[in-house]
Amino acid sequence: MTDLSVAVGNVLRRARQRRGFTLRGASDASGGRFKPSAVGGYERGEREISLQRFCDLSEVYGASPDRLLAEALDLTSPEEREEVVIDLTRLPSLEQTGEGVLRVAEFVHDVRARRGDYLGEVLTLRSGDLDEIARASSMRTTILRRLLTPAIRTKP
Repeated sequence: MTDLSVAVGNVLRRARQRRGFTLRGASDASGGRFKPSAVGGYERGEREISLQRFCDLSEVYGASPDRLLAEALDLTSPEEREEVVIDLTRLPSLEQTGEGVLRVAEFVHDVRARRGDYLGEVLTLRSGDLDEIARASSMRTTILRRLLTPAIRTKP
């Protein structure tokens, strides 16, 4: 099994426990769609869970599937999932440093247009945004983050 399977299992276990369900209770709440042994297997990372079943189980737990998946991804690569605050006044000085930075500039422009926010000096890129930009630029997220370091505002 992959690290993602283990992370998904941990997140599902916490979601179940937040609802106060035992494995049997989760099975009962699902109307028998999920057997206790299957839920336990998912939680231990011993069984792969399909996307449909993941969404169904999330619903049983009263949790948003996208939030649970984000939690799992945060566990597998937390450094790549952090929000990044870009100081837009520093971005133009980085344009000569590579395609990844140019993609960030394009992405920033697109996000600002959608948000209708052209007055701010900073833009928060949500978790996963840098990952997507890096993929589009055929580079690793860690390299893109390093290129952007002069424009990233650190948290106080």
